[in-house]
Amino acid sequence: MNKTNVLGSPFEMSLRILLILNEAKGIELGIQRISAIDFIAVYAADFNLLDENLHGYGNYRFSEYPARKDLVSSALKILVLNGTISFLANQNGFVYKITENGRRVCRDLTNSYSEEYKIALRAVFRNYDMTNDTSMFRDINRYTLHYLQEDKHE
Repeated sequence: MNKTNVLGSPFEMSLRILLILNEAKGIELGIQRISAIDFIAVYAADFNLLDENLHGYGNYRFSEYPARKDLVSSALKILVLNGTISFLANQNGFVYKITENGRRVCRDLTNSYSEEYKIALRAVFRNYDMTNDTSMFRDINRYTLHYLQEDKHE
């Protein structure tokens, strides 16, 4: 698989989801929360968590969030099928957690991007309550609106 096929693919997202669930330390996360954690981690500077965004400062970065749920959904299916995560049904739908097989994959992810992403994830986990989506969604909406209003004045 070449780089153009990997970037923005369910495969790339599946690796980031494994890192999210590995850093979650046993917390079961649903698709909405995983999507929000990933978005904030990738654009951590926009959320005042880190000095730089992992994926840069493209003009359309805030338009990525609505499409992220479909990509996360595809990646979750891959991960469940290959046994690196497990899922449970609860009153809100499905929640996911990493398996020992998934932890082994995470231990093998030692490139600079995965290390930077883990730093961003730790910042997200430090600054947001993982048992409640409200503050993450509020910040995503607030920063999206701020960016759109700022963009109109340029």
